[in-house]
Amino acid sequence: MPADKLKTVNPDKPRRLPSPPRRKNRFNQRELARAGRVGNALGAERVEVDPATGKISIYLPTGKSVAGNDLDQWMKDRNARAPERHS
Repeated sequence: MPADKLKTVNPDKPRRLPSPPRRKNRFNQRELARAGRVGNALGAERVEVDPATGKISIYLPTGKSVAGNDLDQWMKDRNARAPERHS
């Protein structure tokens, strides 16, 4: 490499030290609160968090179906009223 192409160091500019490695953020309190609210809204039996992997599990009760929401009811009514389409 030619001498005129070498990178010069600016003595007036402070050198940046390499940043230390960061730990992987597994989960935070905001995500845990959201999962808890979702679990309560769905009627979950429990919400578990694995701190090693950050996995959040929401356990729904068995044998109990989750009630449909307003969108499901609206789609059911719309499809009942709509004429059958031929392709």
